[in-house]
Amino acid sequence: MNVKSILISRLRFMGDIILTTPTVHALRQGFPNARITYLAEAPYSDLLFNHPDIDHILIANKVNKRAMRALYLALMTTHFDIAIDLFCNPRSAVMMWLSGARIRIGGDFRGRRLLYNKIIPFENKQRTAVDFHLNYLSPLGFGYDKVEPYIQVTKEEKAWARSYLSDRDIDIHRPIIGLHPGATWPAKRWLPERFAALATRIVHETKGQILFTMGPNEQDLLNTIIAQCGFKAISPEVLPLRRLAALLSQCDVYVCNDCGPLHLAPAVGTPVIGIFGPGTPEIWFPYKRELGHRLVHHQLDCSRCHQDFCEKLDCMHAISIATVFDAIVDSLESQGKTL
Repeated sequence: MNVKSILISRLRFMGDIILTTPTVHALRQGFPNARITYLAEAPYSDLLFNHPDIDHILIANKVNKRAMRALYLALMTTHFDIAIDLFCNPRSAVMMWLSGARIRIGGDFRGRRLLYNKIIPFENKQRTAVDFHLNYLSPLGFGYDKVEPYIQVTKEEKAWARSYLSDRDIDIHRPIIGLHPGATWPAKRWLPERFAALATRIVHETKGQILFTMGPNEQDLLNTIIAQCGFKAISPEVLPLRRLAALLSQCDVYVCNDCGPLHLAPAVGTPVIGIFGPGTPEIWFPYKRELGHRLVHHQLDCSRCHQDFCEKLDCMHAISIATVFDAIVDSLESQGKTL
């Protein structure tokens, strides 16, 4: 198959886009000389800058009509050979069709399927999110070695992160434990008072240092947690995604709820402790123990309920401070480090 140009798209969100990077690498293995273009929405597209497998990034900015017209023109004039839609919403399906690619791969969704000519059927089979995306390559019929999700952080970005930490009296020669207490949906948040107690235990009982991180609209949550800490914790700020990636690359381990930053840490080489409540870790935690990653999840009758809101939060109440602390210690020891 003579393939010169490939378009691949997952419009959003942070974690979802990160979890497509093994698919991009597989395409690079299968078509080493092809030009690979990735289409994503801002600001998530920033994550893909400098990625070694991506030659060009197209940015969808749906609130800017002029930018969208320019995007549609680029899609129609680039002459793609293959277009792969990993998002499969109406907008992305139209974009794949506009590309004019002779092979257009997408999911079997009513209406949208008419805009693809290679359809990925629904399967009654549970796959990790990584394998779900890799399955979209099946019509192309080539082999590949599966790799871990990956985001490139530059030397300059790492230098910025070290300076940021130094300015806040965080010593990069001592263990740095990142804590992310937020999540888009309240039911996915481990209890704030337990995050505070965990941070306090780490500071009082070990050599570890705490780096809190947060996303948009989480300032009140972090203020509550910091007020409960038994030490002078550093208040975080909402950072651009690439700067957050650079900071996470300097952590020794990162404790995170089931949300986007959970996937950013492994992608920059930092072991993650994933705290799962109502979600499905079999899909959304594809990370290997041998790389230091640890899953914290307490099985209940109501597990995997996928609720965004819950009055009881039994699954989160069942996860103790000691369990998460032990997971941190275990992860560090697997890396030959001590807390």
